[in-house]
Amino acid sequence: MKLPVASAGLAALVLVSAGCSSTPAAHPGGPGAAAASPGAARAAGVRSLASLSLEEKVGQLFLVGGTGVYRADDDPEFVDLLRLVEETGIGGVVWFQSEVGDTALLDARLQAKARVPLFVAADLESGLGMRFPRAVWGPYDMALAATGDVALAERRARITAVEARALGINQVYAPVADVNVNPANPVINVRSFGEDPSDVARFVVATVKGLQEGGVTATLKHFPGHGDTATDSHRSLPVLDVDRARLEKVELVPFRAGIAAGARQVMVAHIAVPRLDPTPAPVLAAPERNDVFTPDVTDVQKAATLPATLSPVLTGELLRRDLGFDGLVVTDAMTMGGVVAHFEPGEAAVRAILAGCDLVILSPDTRGAVAAVLAAARSGRIPEARIDRSVARILAEKERLGLFRERTAPVDAIPSVVATRPHLAVEEEIARRSLTLYREEAGVLPLGPGRSLAHVVVLDEKTFPGPEARLRAELKARLGEVPTVRLDPGSCDADVAAAVEAAAKADVVLVSLFVRARSGAGKIAIPDPGKAALERLRALAKPVVAVAFGSPYLVTDTPGAGTFLCGYGPQPIVQAAAVRALFGEAPIEGKLPVTVPGLFPRGTGIRKEAVR
Repeated sequence: MKLPVASAGLAALVLVSAGCSSTPAAHPGGPGAAAASPGAARAAGVRSLASLSLEEKVGQLFLVGGTGVYRADDDPEFVDLLRLVEETGIGGVVWFQSEVGDTALLDARLQAKARVPLFVAADLESGLGMRFPRAVWGPYDMALAATGDVALAERRARITAVEARALGINQVYAPVADVNVNPANPVINVRSFGEDPSDVARFVVATVKGLQEGGVTATLKHFPGHGDTATDSHRSLPVLDVDRARLEKVELVPFRAGIAAGARQVMVAHIAVPRLDPTPAPVLAAPERNDVFTPDVTDVQKAATLPATLSPVLTGELLRRDLGFDGLVVTDAMTMGGVVAHFEPGEAAVRAILAGCDLVILSPDTRGAVAAVLAAARSGRIPEARIDRSVARILAEKERLGLFRERTAPVDAIPSVVATRPHLAVEEEIARRSLTLYREEAGVLPLGPGRSLAHVVVLDEKTFPGPEARLRAELKARLGEVPTVRLDPGSCDADVAAAVEAAAKADVVLVSLFVRARSGAGKIAIPDPGKAALERLRALAKPVVAVAFGSPYLVTDTPGAGTFLCGYGPQPIVQAAAVRALFGEAPIEGKLPVTVPGLFPRGTGIRKEAVR
């Protein structure tokens, strides 16, 4: 359903009333079970543009980032955040890696101080556990497509929404509507539902429905589509060199479907589409380094055109006018290399609003960006009526979310809502049903106590303890201690030799590949020590079972693995499901949602029944 928009000349129009809310907010007592909160009286007078000064309206256009951990009242980070809420009047916050209870407490404290209730947002593409370690973290979206079950996607999304609202989160930056047609894509990959636009659209629609019926704002991302890029926009500006006909055929299909399904927010990406908007985006002489991402500047970036985030053609015309989207438009993080290499924070924020964005998130300098937008409004560069249209949408969505009735849910209800057994069971089902077997060497599966096993763990980053702890525990429970060698980018020749030596003494070699899309990494690749070990394992002529806990395309780098299984993520819940499948304790039934060029078409999947 589309949001109401104020006409350009009606800056003082009262935009929101209790009667316009179309989707009830979700609370621990169930969707719509809201009760009056102490903050309601404070919020009662700020439902109209007339009650906000220009400074307050500009503040509403910005969201800042943070981590939801315990903060004392005089903690410097909390004091700074509180000042942004009280003095700058920011529109909301975005939480990254956080703790469940601490975040709920912070949300309540901040909401109580905000004159206008806050948007509280988080990236929760694969469940609350993606940002909250003690919650349930399931496999990435491509796993859902591998099951073929859109109803399962809707169930997951509704659970995500209900759990989020229990913590005070009211906006979820999902679903990913990108169509991953580029196997070399370093940042989308398994975050996408796949390579077929129509199939992606089906899962996008189901996710939008589940999220919004669960009481949060769903966010289609990353417009106009990040699936056919080999550049990570966290590091530099990708160029999507396609024409409008191609966009209509591929990239825009899931976005159109999501908008038609009632998605109330779209995230615009730092992606250049020069055939639609050839406006140059010159590189700054000294791009600002920030605490999040350091921009890469190549010859491609030096010749780049405006990213969609800052493009009136791509946001104002393509998204707003041609796709008819009248809801909230939010930028991708403004700390990312795709924008910071080209524009200072203030100018970037001004251009984003002029392009048609309503919300600017995670500026490297929020106060400076707010000041720049305010100056542009006072000078007439940004007409105040343009700001009013954005604030109209913001207030309308906050009303629709029920934030003027109840800003946060009761903290004591969280244990009965977050990470419960029924919610865990849904993620276990996704993990189990998505496992995809592309290739199988006769007689190798199922694994079992009758044959000795060596385990080689290949990781794309050096980390201790490693992400494979659940996998090793599951193997130990079935076989006792299994000889295991870890190889990461810092491993030496002796480590590779140790892996080969362990494999030579075993009947079967299990290779676990923890290599995945990672924001800012710039590539997805098996590290050199891992490649060296795989080549030497091939020479042993031993049965090798490879499991990808991440990218499905890694099979191209494991020619010596006669058996290859994909689990679409490194999550412990996926590791447990993979071991059960390898030991014949559960069936294998997933279908590959993408093509592995030259090897496996979309839809590949060897079905195996459980035997134990």
